Amino acid sequence: MTSAKFTRRFREASDEGPEEPNKERPIVVVIDDDPRMRSALAFTLRRDYDVRLFATAQEGIAAMSEMVSLVILDIRMPGIDGLTAYLKIKALFPKVPIIFYTAFQDILEKQDLLSTHKAFGYFDKNGDVSGLMAAVEKAVQHHSLVSSMASAQKLVRGIRPPDAS
Repeated sequence: MTSAKFTRRFREASDEGPEEPNKERPIVVVIDDDPRMRSALAFTLRRDYDVRLFATAQEGIAAMSEMVSLVILDIRMPGIDGLTAYLKIKALFPKVPIIFYTAFQDILEKQDLLSTHKAFGYFDKNGDVSGLMAAVEKAVQHHSLVSSMASAQKLVRGIRPPDAS
């Protein structure tokens, strides 16, 4: 590769960051015990999102806040598993969407997670990455819309008509 081609590719790669560095990016929490999966997701998501990685459910749950836009959660992990983590996160932050991302694809488990637990999505780690990325984008947009509506409702509740006395 010539020096000019390398320089051009380096510039293109450096331009891949967020266009507005001061703009707050949506926070995506990834909880997965597999370091390769965490790294791969971070690499894929970091251009558009503030990605926070956790190796255990305990660490991920402890790091949760109102600012988190999405959680990508492995199901089978040592210690607290993904299903238990899902319930704990939803109890604390019911509006945050959660996408299950697992290596153990099971049709019955998928149906249960999507219907009973109301997960935002369920993806196989060996499956379609573009489908996962589309779901991430939809989940973040959904969270943004829900958060905006909640803020508007608080504002409207705070407005009182002037006294008629």
